[in-house]
Amino acid sequence: MSIDFAPASDARRGFLRTLLLAGGSLAIGAGLPEAFAAAPGAATPFAPNPFLRLGADGSVTVICGKSEMGQGVLTGLAQIVADELDADWRSVKVEQAPVHADYANPKAPLMSTGGSTSVRLNWERLRQAGAAARAVLVAAAARQWQLEPAQLSTRAGRVLGPGGRSAGYGELLALAATLPVPQDPPLKNSRDFTLIGKPLPRLDTPGKVDGSAQYGIDMRLPGQLVAVMAFPPAFGATLLKHDPAPALAVKGVRAVIPVSGGVAVLAEHTWAALQGRKALVTEWSPGPLGDTGMEALRERYAAALREPGLVDLAQGSPRTTPGRSLSLEFEQPFLVQASMEPMSCTVHIRQDSAEVWTGTQHQTVAQREVARIAGLKPEQVRIHTLLLGGGFGRRGAPDFVRSAAEIAKAAGRPVKLMYTREDDMRGGYYRPYNRIRIDASLGGDGRIDSFQARIAVAAISKWTGFAFLRKPNGVDQYATETLAPPYAIPNLEVRWIDTDPGIPIWFWRTPGGNQNCFAAESMVDELAHRAGRDPLAFRLAMLDGRPRQRAVLELAARAAGWDRPPPAGSARGIAMCEIFGTVVAEVAEVRIENGQPRVTRVTCAVDCGTVINPQQARAQVESSIVYGLSALLYGEATVEKGAVQQSNFHDYPVLRMHEMPPVDVHLVASDAPPGGMGEPALPPVLPAVANALRVLTGKRITRLPLRLEG
Repeated sequence: MSIDFAPASDARRGFLRTLLLAGGSLAIGAGLPEAFAAAPGAATPFAPNPFLRLGADGSVTVICGKSEMGQGVLTGLAQIVADELDADWRSVKVEQAPVHADYANPKAPLMSTGGSTSVRLNWERLRQAGAAARAVLVAAAARQWQLEPAQLSTRAGRVLGPGGRSAGYGELLALAATLPVPQDPPLKNSRDFTLIGKPLPRLDTPGKVDGSAQYGIDMRLPGQLVAVMAFPPAFGATLLKHDPAPALAVKGVRAVIPVSGGVAVLAEHTWAALQGRKALVTEWSPGPLGDTGMEALRERYAAALREPGLVDLAQGSPRTTPGRSLSLEFEQPFLVQASMEPMSCTVHIRQDSAEVWTGTQHQTVAQREVARIAGLKPEQVRIHTLLLGGGFGRRGAPDFVRSAAEIAKAAGRPVKLMYTREDDMRGGYYRPYNRIRIDASLGGDGRIDSFQARIAVAAISKWTGFAFLRKPNGVDQYATETLAPPYAIPNLEVRWIDTDPGIPIWFWRTPGGNQNCFAAESMVDELAHRAGRDPLAFRLAMLDGRPRQRAVLELAARAAGWDRPPPAGSARGIAMCEIFGTVVAEVAEVRIENGQPRVTRVTCAVDCGTVINPQQARAQVESSIVYGLSALLYGEATVEKGAVQQSNFHDYPVLRMHEMPPVDVHLVASDAPPGGMGEPALPPVLPAVANALRVLTGKRITRLPLRLEG
């Protein structure tokens, strides 16, 4: 199996190399005819459906409608199709899909990647794509050999028949192309899978090692200019005037162009553009947020929690019980996605068409934005989806694509817009700041009897413009995600208070879950301590009739050695989360070193249904945990005078290699449909660590990032 990258050149930072424009199959653009066209001089391929193309040489090309940002989607989705096809894995290739409705999210009218949906929402249709192709190839062989299809079988890219008959898939294409493709083909029984469930190596690794893989930041076109932006000094500030002369005096600078997001400096190369921006003289209005700072924001959100808000969930009669009740209030900061590759986008606008080269999580949005700016129809805009150097939701925002298109239109030539790390940190689209209050009571049986949670947070549905993220009751879907804990609680209420100070927000890995699970599972744990119960036993007692959750929690505890004392000076904490169709439980082992928490081990049990690639699944758990620990221990973007103060990893630190604990991952065997895997392991690591610290220090952490005081 392979990904078709173009031959490598000698350019890319002296080691990694640039994918040639005329090459790589990861740069397939808009329009189905182009995506399924045969290579010059090649026999016409057979495309039984939008997800699959077979060649006369026996090659199998899987068309992937999801963005590859390190999660292994190019490999995982190809495994699903190839297994149902009974393809020879060595002959399978994968290409990035064009922007087309066939590749849209089944639950939203967008071609996008996020919400841990890549596998779980494409599982059935990708299996059907492979099975349909296999069925029509079997039908072709049956007709050619004058046999019944039931007499034939398939294996490793060949149809097999009685008497030693055998034909490669490529040999059957001409006849198969004349036959109807079944719309509802029979699917394999899970016991017959040959590729699904196997730890096959990632397909994009070789290209990342030899430099042939191409990210958005690598793009280079003939005649291209490089642009950087001078951004407003505060959110909402507007440009009053600017003097381009000092910037234009810098060698290599070619133009200074005001656009909706700021002022662009265009140059022959990146260094000249940066020096031109430094020389540029600008004057801005203070904007509506010019006086906004964290102290005022904290007061506003604290006051918001006293408002009634909207009821999202209500069951039983939530109430407080004197002597058995507890109230906690949690505060969590703005967070930056901080992907390793800052935002970049290359755009070339012509009279009747446009092309875009970028790493994006929302191809449909990018296509529509460029079409609007260029005065074209969406189908006239070709999106080349390149590899993403991390996404975490940030690469779904349209700002960098919009600005690149505005600059390219004004410049009349290809333009690559590049964000520096500082631009990315301060440019907006954060995980929203939030405050959560939980009032809960214990019943006479020692279990949670009442749980009332309310959150003050801005609506992601508003900032994204995705109306489908609003529930029928008006509540933003991600505002309250996982705020109700996954246990049997008879009296339960969840409320949302829409609190929006105007700071741009967006998706952040596991939206909703990344903030709410911390509060919910911290409260559950505190109630266990108040009841004098073991935190594991306390949780298990509330899982009657929930065998899946019980099995995951017990597996995590057993694997972590919960029934044995932790190492001297250490403590363990446990937490569970159910999100995106997956149940995850984690046990964190923590000690205090030099007055600061040190996570020494994380044990994770996951029931995500059918596992496509266990190696990739474990990697996603590890990735989620390191990302969650970074947020828990360090993550905080603060606002003063309407602007975020952090600028790079010196003042927005992330977990370093020497701080990363060993992670033990245990995948529950299952033949249920797949759940999400790219995000669900993140939320529970935050409360698991906080719950361990409660044992060590006797204090409940309610404000993040972690601060150990006294």
